[in-house]
Amino acid sequence: MSSNAAERAYQTIRARIMDGSVPPGAALREEALAAEIGVSRTPVRDALRRLLADGLVESERNRGTFVAEITTDDLLEVYQLRAALEGFAARRAATRITQGELDALRGLADRMEAIQGTPEQVVARFHALNAEFHVTMVRAARSRRLEGMLGWAFQVPLVLLKQYRMQEWINLSRSNGQHRDIIEALATGNAEWAGYAVSAHLNATRPTALMAEAAEQEG
Repeated sequence: MSSNAAERAYQTIRARIMDGSVPPGAALREEALAAEIGVSRTPVRDALRRLLADGLVESERNRGTFVAEITTDDLLEVYQLRAALEGFAARRAATRITQGELDALRGLADRMEAIQGTPEQVVARFHALNAEFHVTMVRAARSRRLEGMLGWAFQVPLVLLKQYRMQEWINLSRSNGQHRDIIEALATGNAEWAGYAVSAHLNATRPTALMAEAAEQEG
């Protein structure tokens, strides 16, 4: 089996799940996917195994493989865990980040502040740039274990966040101000400030609709 074919199948299917082209609960048929991607079924099967390990798909005997259903509670847990783990990452990054990484974060902040377009375009663009901002910050912590632990949290499909984000306008000014605070804390090497700034930012950006729905389910 070609490793290139397997990687292409994995990246193609993953991208479709992440952008919502293949929605939660949709069946993933090996034969159909192989024909669409232009590979044999073996690379597709390997890709589906990787996506199963990523938590993006589910497999049931006699039913096949499906895009994973992610609940409101799952999404809320993602925000809570990210606040804790990325806060720790920021504290480490404050004493390890390079000038190049700080410049990259500033560039991403500039681009987020310049976003324009329809609400849906703004949500999609902000989500992509914001994810890149947080990945860059986590990598600056120089911790492979931490990157691995957080890797799954960045795999929440955009379509699932859109259903909450489109119900409330993202406060771009507030969020971008918080990004600038994070950058300043990292640039000054203040570990405690950096950790607090990142945790507070993630807690503040949880969609209120998501929190309300979770509370309603608990009640």
